[in-house]
Amino acid sequence: MLTVCGTAAVLVASSCGSGDTTAERADRTTTTTTTTPPTEAAVYAEPGPNTVGYTTLHMDDRFVDVWYPADDAAAADTPKATYDQRATLPVDLRGFVPEEYNTVVTMEAHADVAGSTDGPFPVVLFSHGATAYRMASSGLLAGIASWGFVVVSADYLERGVVTQLPGQAPLTLDPARDKGVMLASLDLVAAENDRSASVLHGIVDATSVAAVGHSAGGTTAFDALGDARVKAAVGWASLGPSAPVPKKPTMIIGAANDLGIKPAVLSKTYESLPAPKRRIEIADAGHNSFTDLCVVTESGGGMVGYGIESGAIPKPTAKLLLNGCERSALAPEAFWPVVQHFTVAEVRAALGIDTPAGLDAAMTCAFPGIVLTYEQQP
Repeated sequence: MLTVCGTAAVLVASSCGSGDTTAERADRTTTTTTTTPPTEAAVYAEPGPNTVGYTTLHMDDRFVDVWYPADDAAAADTPKATYDQRATLPVDLRGFVPEEYNTVVTMEAHADVAGSTDGPFPVVLFSHGATAYRMASSGLLAGIASWGFVVVSADYLERGVVTQLPGQAPLTLDPARDKGVMLASLDLVAAENDRSASVLHGIVDATSVAAVGHSAGGTTAFDALGDARVKAAVGWASLGPSAPVPKKPTMIIGAANDLGIKPAVLSKTYESLPAPKRRIEIADAGHNSFTDLCVVTESGGGMVGYGIESGAIPKPTAKLLLNGCERSALAPEAFWPVVQHFTVAEVRAALGIDTPAGLDAAMTCAFPGIVLTYEQQP
């Protein structure tokens, strides 16, 4: 059933609100901040009550980044954390990025500050997409952490940005390997919880876990449901699971203008999942609306900008990479609050933190000027 701004419909498409859905991009900066003011119903769209810390851990041959609720006093004396394009690469490959393309992104988080004494906090495991890197969605991950989560993002090197550099091993997709990396990252933060010298000491509840993944990382998130510790999964413009998943809560958030994983593909993935499940589609957005990429390319080019301008990335590939960064697309400061709200609401409900809040068809009218489609099956 299709209605407009209904509250009882199973499937709802909204044309609520007024104003242009195309956000102005002229004043965009490299700070990954969620700023769009939502209506009262979108309770998790704004930054949460927790100051966010950020640290990098080491796991065998890769890095793992963690965003977490931090001690307010410690964070007050620490500047916001940053990353640049070179930091996304192994040390021996960082010379690949020319200085003029080495865009610096400022995160809404503070590096290596003590964790909050209000913990322990549940865990959100994150898996980035193909050709990406562990900080690729820092704007969204820091926002999720502000709502009381330890957000853990490993580098999936075998399908990450390194595979796009000359002389490196080609990209490979291996669901079992990637699931192993995700669960190993959970074991890593659980060990840090027990280590007295760690900033994560005492703040990690490794028994209350959800998984989130973007694009190819969605497969990893859904596959992780096979682990008893993982209670729910959310896919952002994601591929589906590699095998049938257990009956646990799932959500798919897609972009209506996605050129890589189109809405019809997401709908098929949604249909294949057992209930309870939800699907949200956001108009005027694309595949990389879920990442920092649009901020990076707009402000300094980054590795993608360098690849395009040097001719290393052909125009058809560039169009796919910049899908969601078009002038006609929602800017990150408009798009991210929608994704943050639904992701946080789903995970809090699935982990029993809240009774479901902001998870019904009325949410199609919660973001004026943004058209949403909402579908659910209890």
